[in-house]
Amino acid sequence: MDLSKNDKQIKGLCFCLGLVLLAAAVISAAIWGGAEGLLDGWLRILISPCPLMTDYFRVGGISGTFFNAAVCSLACLLIIVVSGAKATASLLASYFLVVAHCFYGMNFLNIWPCYIGVIIYYCYKKKDFRQYLHVAMFTMAFGPLVSEVLLRYPVGKGFVLGEVQITLTGVLLTVAVGLAAGMVLPGMLEGALWMHKGYNLYNGGLAFGLVGCFLYAFLYKSMGLESSGPVELNHRLYDGIGETTWLFANVLFLVIFLTALIAGYRMNGKSFKNYGELMKETGHFSNFADKYGMPLCLINLGFYGLMVLAYMNLIMLFTEGMAFTGPTIGAVFAAVTFSAIGQHPKNTWPIFLGYVALFLLVVFLCTVQGRELPWTLSTQGYINVVAFATGLAPIAGRYGWRSGVAAGIVSAAICTSTSAIHGGFMLFNGGFTAGITALIMVSVLEHHFPHMKVKGI
Repeated sequence: MDLSKNDKQIKGLCFCLGLVLLAAAVISAAIWGGAEGLLDGWLRILISPCPLMTDYFRVGGISGTFFNAAVCSLACLLIIVVSGAKATASLLASYFLVVAHCFYGMNFLNIWPCYIGVIIYYCYKKKDFRQYLHVAMFTMAFGPLVSEVLLRYPVGKGFVLGEVQITLTGVLLTVAVGLAAGMVLPGMLEGALWMHKGYNLYNGGLAFGLVGCFLYAFLYKSMGLESSGPVELNHRLYDGIGETTWLFANVLFLVIFLTALIAGYRMNGKSFKNYGELMKETGHFSNFADKYGMPLCLINLGFYGLMVLAYMNLIMLFTEGMAFTGPTIGAVFAAVTFSAIGQHPKNTWPIFLGYVALFLLVVFLCTVQGRELPWTLSTQGYINVVAFATGLAPIAGRYGWRSGVAAGIVSAAICTSTSAIHGGFMLFNGGFTAGITALIMVSVLEHHFPHMKVKGI
């Protein structure tokens, strides 16, 4: 496979996605609020704390949120291009996660401290930092913690939403958090891979969740403090819009996924040749980009993305909960993150089915007991965590669909408990949940299928 061609095509895909986000910002500004609303909304996003699940649509409006995603993603791409780094499937995955979380937790102010910390770490280790830009982009998941220590933590109860209250203490804490993340997380990523043996594609989720647990415990529990939680703000340009975001979001994703599908089809000689072979991959230590090339990865992105979009629409249609909020749109982007390095429709549908299975069981038990239903598939937390639960695709791919359904059930059962461990200050909560699920599932599966044990990790 021509890796230099992959490099150009991955950078081209990232650039096109950035332009689509920018276009969405401009279009939504024209519909809701104009340029003034866009810039005002973006400023509100920058100066607001953002623990899980802070909906940037409510903080900064729809246009301000899309502008935030466009600016952050294009800035990351600019660094990749200017530095001369080679674009790999891992780099593409990290890029998609940046886009995803710019709708609920990342912004142009809070992504840089941890990013710079990683660069400093690899320079200190005398390694070419350009090979690790994807690691630096993954560490942006600590954006909410950065915003917290910069804006609200030093001020405490004196914090006033909408006012910039940056102190010297906050700046020093922010620098410390960035450097700490940069020094610790690269090693934690390798350790997490050893723990779940490659069965969680969102490897950073487990690593960052454990680090987030320590940071939250140190900054809050050890100091006798409590987190203030997500900000409560209804942006004037978001109030009253309501369900109209359903049409906007569906059109956006149909444009992205159909364009990827058509582009991949044309680049693949106007055929779907070898896509069947890609679908046979287990997803366990798979790299579709290197093995099959980016045209087939684009085809996979298109088909898999449409499947994810169909699932989101179906659960919104048949259950009560959230619609296409900022976090929901981010969840769709997050779900397709590894479509070039492990995920495809065949090894992910069992995970979705696992969530549905647990929900139906809960419905049955609550009906029998006469209790009110505590959650639905379209409850915001479950929407977002199922997107990361697809990182368990290697379990379904290697052990079969039944094991995939079981992994989905386990993930759905524990997903609402994990954010409390890190205080909501780490955005890979779904990946953290998937990592814990993998630890449970892999131990059981390898016990019953010892001939399938992964060796050498």
